[in-house]
Amino acid sequence: FVKRFQQEARIIARLEHPYILPVFDYGEENGTAYFVMRYLDTGTLKDKLISEKLSLDEVNRIFIQLTDALGYAHAQGVIHRDLKPANVLVDSTGNLFLTDFGIAKILESASPSLTQTSAIMGTPTYISPEQASALPVDQRSDIYSLGVILYEMVTGQVPFVADTPLGVIIKHLSEPLPLPSLVNPDISPAIERVLL
Repeated sequence: FVKRFQQEARIIARLEHPYILPVFDYGEENGTAYFVMRYLDTGTLKDKLISEKLSLDEVNRIFIQLTDALGYAHAQGVIHRDLKPANVLVDSTGNLFLTDFGIAKILESASPSLTQTSAIMGTPTYISPEQASALPVDQRSDIYSLGVILYEMVTGQVPFVADTPLGVIIKHLSEPLPLPSLVNPDISPAIERVLL
């Protein structure tokens, strides 16, 4: 665990981007591993989505910041693997900070002895089909999760809901994306094409 934690801490610490929550330090003290990160007295994108309906301008601003942060992480060879609104902090000015790279993976240099295989990693509501099938993942898995977040920001709900986490995973694997205009009739055909 400590070796994995240290590897993941090194991954996160090297990501210096305006929309990624910075890691200042990491280590171990008396058997407890820790991160030292910037403190934000704020909420998450999840909180924001629960408390308000976003305008398309606000969705666009948020989406640009998320794609900028994610694109930077991908350019550094890092996949997040658990992209969801709860892992996006929002500061008092409305800027975003992508956080919780706890199951992040370095694409080319991850040590096989430190990575888990044949394990589903991620949150069922936002999980990509590859992750749900415990297949190898790359940047496209994060892009799928980002698409689910965009769908939720525009329609007001996630595309797949079920009584159990496994039920949600099965829907990601087997069902077509519900038409956004059926969820929110105010969505224009142009926006619906983007979401689809």
